[in-house]
Amino acid sequence: MQSFKSYLNLTSDVHWSDPDPCKWDGVICGESNRITRILLREKWIAGTLPQDLGKLSDLVEVDLQDNDFSGSIPDLSGLQYLRLFNVEHNMLTGVVPPSFTGLKSLIVANLNNNYFQGPTPLFKNSDAFVPIFNGNSFCLDTPGTPCDPRVETLLSIAESFGYPVMLAMSWTGNDPCGSWTGITCSGSDVTVVNLWGFELTGTISPSFAKLTSLETIDLSNNNLTGNIPTELTTLPMLRTLNVSINNINGAVPTFSASVNVVTSGNANIGKDGPVSHPLVELLQKMNKD
Repeated sequence: MQSFKSYLNLTSDVHWSDPDPCKWDGVICGESNRITRILLREKWIAGTLPQDLGKLSDLVEVDLQDNDFSGSIPDLSGLQYLRLFNVEHNMLTGVVPPSFTGLKSLIVANLNNNYFQGPTPLFKNSDAFVPIFNGNSFCLDTPGTPCDPRVETLLSIAESFGYPVMLAMSWTGNDPCGSWTGITCSGSDVTVVNLWGFELTGTISPSFAKLTSLETIDLSNNNLTGNIPTELTTLPMLRTLNVSINNINGAVPTFSASVNVVTSGNANIGKDGPVSHPLVELLQKMNKD
């Protein structure tokens, strides 16, 4: 629970200072001081759900309705006694994972009014009460129906950025060539991904290479780390790759001579790991002002 606490911005009416988590507001323990319930409805807590939540193996109920949780649902496959999971009215994003939908113990799962993406989840326990999925960004209404391959690829790209809310609010439905922010198409082919200045964190996904009609990738003026994936060199139509003003490191892969690769403003290009650099920080600040 100390790990859980470190991921949260607690409000003044939630007291989690006691060394014993069983004495924390909204935390209920059973035998042997094992945590069985986390009940924090309408506390307006901000933060993410940590991976360690799945290690609280005696959890029976999690009720986080009406807060400001963001990010995705972690691996909860270890919660074999979980009966209620209520996260209605938060800002959670990402694809609902099979590790959650596969829990046979679930009786109530309320995911309404978030920004979940991907397929509408189909729960393994057919007797579970699952309220109608209002206010999310699922690609189709029928539970378990796969999304269009273009949608699956773009969501894989978003996963590497931590499923940002800004994208989840726009990247909804099963046609990315409709009105998805940052996406330009020619017919049904995705030709441009322009996410300049979106304050993205995370890394560049190799899944870009699956969008074989891409001509332009612009990820400049963000806070991305890691390497430029070599898979991007296989894109046959690519003409521009702009990753300037980030914190990209490592060697730049060899692209075709017809590709304009822009890497300026990355102090760690050609180096093995990220190192903070005041010039990069200044350039990022100037471009956001």
